[in-house]
Amino acid sequence: MRQAELFQRLCDHVMSERQAKVYLALLRNGRATSAELQKASGVPQTKIYEIIRQLVSQGFCNVRKMGHRRTFEALDPQTALVPKIQHLESRVEDVTQLKEDLASLYKVSKSITEPIEYIEMLNGSENIHNRYCQLVSESRMEILGFGRGPYAWSSPEALLQQERELESVLKRGGTSRWVFELRLPDHQLIYEYMERLQKKGVFYRVAESLPLKMMIFDQQALLLADEGPASLRDGL
Repeated sequence: MRQAELFQRLCDHVMSERQAKVYLALLRNGRATSAELQKASGVPQTKIYEIIRQLVSQGFCNVRKMGHRRTFEALDPQTALVPKIQHLESRVEDVTQLKEDLASLYKVSKSITEPIEYIEMLNGSENIHNRYCQLVSESRMEILGFGRGPYAWSSPEALLQQERELESVLKRGGTSRWVFELRLPDHQLIYEYMERLQKKGVFYRVAESLPLKMMIFDQQALLLADEGPASLRDGL
């Protein structure tokens, strides 16, 4: 394998450039003095002792003394690199756990949305009828309502569709409770509609007047009539 490639891989994963130059010089020579290492590696003379001390402290080479002469020899990379590998494996584990922790935080942040994102403006009896039927069909537990005219159905067939959707909630084990503002005989059709549903399990009461018109679906969705000065009378 080319020396340049070994050098680059050492720098990428294990040590600094100067440390890599000295360590490779040691591996090539087996044993060398500081002066020989400085010449073989090209590291400045003022830095060679510091680099050698770093390699010794990190377990990449040993010091041998023979009288006043000191030489340095490289340790077997199979042994010398074990602590570095363990350190890298530990970092991988830490980063993997960090990924999971950040993913959990991300999921929490995605579940937090501004209330305005849930507001949908509907106009026209047909649109309101379709949205109402959809919300009823998606309900599983409970539908609560304050009902008063004008009602969001344009034909007896549409009213029957609303009746079927509400009946399906009851068949799923859900409940439905209503308070209706009714003035007979003006709302005779609605009265007959509620009488049919009552026989199927819908609870309802009648009031002379209601302050608002709204429906609540499984405590998750609210259909509310906007009857302010700027709204359409059949808007919801």
